[in-house]
Amino acid sequence: MTNSLEMFLTKLVPWLIVIHGMLHHLPCAALGNVFLQRDGMATPRTLVIRRTVSSSSRCDHSPLWNKGRGKLLVMKTDKTGMIQECCQNESLNSAAAFTNIYELVKNDETSNKEMQWLLRTTSKILASNPKSNHQVGNMASCTIRRFPLIMRSWMKRCSIPNSNAAMVVERLLEKLIDELESGNECAATEDLVCTELYNIVLESWANTSGREFQNRNKSSDDKNCTHGHRFAAERAHQILKYMQATARGITPNEKSYLMVIKAWVKSRDPGAVEEIGKILKEIEPMAISNDERYTNTRTIRPTIEWYNYYLYAIANRPFSNNPIHDAELALSILNILKKKSVKDPRLLPDSNTYKQVISIYAKTKSVSGAMTAQLIFDEMMSGSKSMSMESMPTTDTFNALMNCWLKCGSKRGRQRIESLLAKMVELRDSGCDSASPDIVSVNTAISAIGRSQRKDSVRKAYFILKNMETIYGVKPDATSYNLVINAYAKSRDLQGGQKADNLLKEMEFQFRNGNRGVMPNSFSYSTVIDAMSNDIRGGKLAEELLDRMHGLHQSHGGAMPDTVVYNSIMNLYAIQGDKDSIKRIQSILRFMEESLAQGNLNLKPNIISYNTLLKAFAYARDDFTQDAKTLLDRLSATNDDSNLKCVSPDAISYTTVISCYARSDVQWKAKIAQQILNEMVDSYRSGKSRNKPTVFTFNAVLNACAYTFNPKEKVDAFMVIVSTLVLLQEFTKPDHTTYGTLLKAWCNLIPKDDDRRNRIVRSVFRQCCKDGQVGNMVMQQLKYAASPELYRTLIGKDITQEIKISNLPTKWSRNVKERQGKLPRIS
Repeated sequence: MTNSLEMFLTKLVPWLIVIHGMLHHLPCAALGNVFLQRDGMATPRTLVIRRTVSSSSRCDHSPLWNKGRGKLLVMKTDKTGMIQECCQNESLNSAAAFTNIYELVKNDETSNKEMQWLLRTTSKILASNPKSNHQVGNMASCTIRRFPLIMRSWMKRCSIPNSNAAMVVERLLEKLIDELESGNECAATEDLVCTELYNIVLESWANTSGREFQNRNKSSDDKNCTHGHRFAAERAHQILKYMQATARGITPNEKSYLMVIKAWVKSRDPGAVEEIGKILKEIEPMAISNDERYTNTRTIRPTIEWYNYYLYAIANRPFSNNPIHDAELALSILNILKKKSVKDPRLLPDSNTYKQVISIYAKTKSVSGAMTAQLIFDEMMSGSKSMSMESMPTTDTFNALMNCWLKCGSKRGRQRIESLLAKMVELRDSGCDSASPDIVSVNTAISAIGRSQRKDSVRKAYFILKNMETIYGVKPDATSYNLVINAYAKSRDLQGGQKADNLLKEMEFQFRNGNRGVMPNSFSYSTVIDAMSNDIRGGKLAEELLDRMHGLHQSHGGAMPDTVVYNSIMNLYAIQGDKDSIKRIQSILRFMEESLAQGNLNLKPNIISYNTLLKAFAYARDDFTQDAKTLLDRLSATNDDSNLKCVSPDAISYTTVISCYARSDVQWKAKIAQQILNEMVDSYRSGKSRNKPTVFTFNAVLNACAYTFNPKEKVDAFMVIVSTLVLLQEFTKPDHTTYGTLLKAWCNLIPKDDDRRNRIVRSVFRQCCKDGQVGNMVMQQLKYAASPELYRTLIGKDITQEIKISNLPTKWSRNVKERQGKLPRIS
């Protein structure tokens, strides 16, 4: 059967070549080396026919591309022998000098031969050996004519990591220029050195993976990995400037500028926005109108695509310190485009333009930004009826606006998102398929509903999950289930853990039956584990969950348990506060360290793992202060322990250990807390930015002082408070907990009959009012710290009267951010 199929295809090939040549206005190719290539299976084949185009039949309208001598026609067949794909393969594979490309295709016999041809040809062209036949100025005409084809072949390899293909393309152009300047008559006759050839180089740099250039121009404070792309963008920009300044008659065209803009966009460099803005400003004088007086003048006229790239760069600018400024810049660009599009329709904003502007407003994470984005969208909706279809809102535009409302955190966000989703369904039902809701749209709505914390939030999110395919025409994925599971975990439902686990079991069942789109991941399991924190059987249930995850991985290739899952299990044990739970955490952490020593990076403990153990020490009912300090010293010390490599304490580590001492009955705990704080400050000043003390750190030290009851230690605790308050001013500002703890400390450390007590309490409370930090804790501690007369003077009411924060001046509590505790409910 296989032999007869091969004979049939061999007879069919000439007719296919004739038809292919007629469709592309090319001469019919002579049947050359015909062979069948196996694609890793027994029956499907790829038929590759090498054909030759005669020099007399080149297409004049595309002189660069069609001057190549050899091309490939590739046809792929399925198991039945039906041809699925028929196309030209212009990209001959890349170079032996770059073995990484060679490795990518070494298993493909045909690609290997093509690559060897390209490597052989390129190495001959770039040969620097003076004894070689290709001395400068003597290159054969047949080789010179191949330059555009070879350069394009390398250009299509630029996206392969570490290919250095852009360097090869640029070197080929330099070689051709050397031939031209050395008096090669063929190079002068062919006139290949033109703008299009330079554009190939620019496109190569724009499409490069950038990985091979990461060590170039890398600054010490570079936090991202885009320096390789930045080097490529800078190189493309240098070539553009050379084209502008050269006297060779090479002038950049629209594609030249567009390739440089794309290179800067791909770089994701913080300065890319400014560079693109300079380019667009530079070409403004060239972008003249359709005036007959300028018909003979070369112009550069940008399209809306250029400005969409510009807006995309703004929307994805890393480390943006002023998102509001970015939003205002985007809005001004949109308004300018609207005005210019009256005379030049090519600058008419399309749906992508509006999407980028709305995405930029989403970065502000503010209600005002979301409202402005909504106005822009409404204007787009109202104007799309009289404008082109390209300006009609699409699914991406709706998703961008929904994301904007989601990030602003407003209570109205849920209502807005639900109305937008309903509008998408309405447009879809009216025949506008381009605005149909997709999985991102529905998941955004589920996320907004889950965050709203209304009574019907979880029920509504679950309803959408179960009816997603019926109402919106999309199938739920793992993210959809995870969002609803997370809603159950954060709800006040005492049965939330069980309901979350039921959804997880449903995901596991569907995954076992072939639906890989709902494969539960580490977030799924860790969220269910967190939801079990209110269950007294939480530890046992978490261990069972871990066994299920292991079983699903071994039987059906599900996700492996990782550090996130184990951290969640340890956190569940940490809040229980008994010795057995701490021993279990220590055994889990020991298992993770042993797994790492054996090479299992999937279970590499991170700082969260060790902070969880410190948290267990702090919450324990017994004294584990020495264990906590020992672990902190172990993390802080410079050692060769491979288990702790790249793991160093952060601000949470130090704060948790200080809290552990504050909760204990250890002697001189105030001085020990101050000592740990000083170690933290020294570590931060030595360059470890993660160890910057926070207001929680200072509050923990003050708490250790407030609960010092030994008369011998009270004087030292008093001095610790004074020095801590001085240090606090250097790093942060006090909050309501700071003032409440201070009042608690003065109440404990200064006797009631001491006149200094009332003076200090009055001073602390007035400063608290000035800072707008009068919260419930401050009012509660003020009753214990102030005398009845002082309380009446400060508040204006008797100390026995119950006072609500809402009855006090608003400015007193304007900066208070207290957690609003709520009792759980059963549903």
